[in-house]
Amino acid sequence: MKKIIFIIASFLPLLAMGQGSWERPQTTITDTKKTADKGGYEYAKYLGNVVPVKDGEVVWEKTITNNKSAEENYAAMLSYLTVMTKEEGQLKESTVALVNKNEHKIVCHFEEWLVFSSNFISLDRTRLIYTLMAECYDNKVQVQIFRINYWYDELRNGGQRYKAEEWITDKWGLNKKKTKLAKISGKFRRKTVDRMEEILNNITTSLIGN
Repeated sequence: MKKIIFIIASFLPLLAMGQGSWERPQTTITDTKKTADKGGYEYAKYLGNVVPVKDGEVVWEKTITNNKSAEENYAAMLSYLTVMTKEEGQLKESTVALVNKNEHKIVCHFEEWLVFSSNFISLDRTRLIYTLMAECYDNKVQVQIFRINYWYDELRNGGQRYKAEEWITDKWGLNKKKTKLAKISGKFRRKTVDRMEEILNNITTSLIGN
């Protein structure tokens, strides 16, 4: 119960947006390893400006353009995001938290497993927690992914909790020379970049491919 109250409370600032038309949605549902060139650093893709920071917060953003109306984009996004909350790896806390039908906006809370490595004797993973907001217009959809957090090794004495801003940015996710991933937080940076790209690419496909 406390967790549900906390999740709802975290969206209170968003309720102030628009004309007070936010409401709970209907509940009825109508590891890639990148390498550099031969002889280069294996994870070179994850160096440099790959973790976007906006006003001090880690935020992934993308605008997808198509030829659909705002209503069509809203319906497509609501359908896709509802299904996404039930995908493999998603936890029970994942939900379409708020919708604004008048302004064609959707806010989701996601909690999912981000797996670093897995074999028959060990499993190294973290809970990835984030907010996804979609704003739908005629001919385009703007998507933001923010409030990114991690809950690592949660079954061992409560585990450790990290904010993306203090864990995967260049300052924390790379070594001092910025030539390699950091030993511990580097795997979080690598897997998060891959996951954010995957989410945004899948949304793009769902909006343009339909």
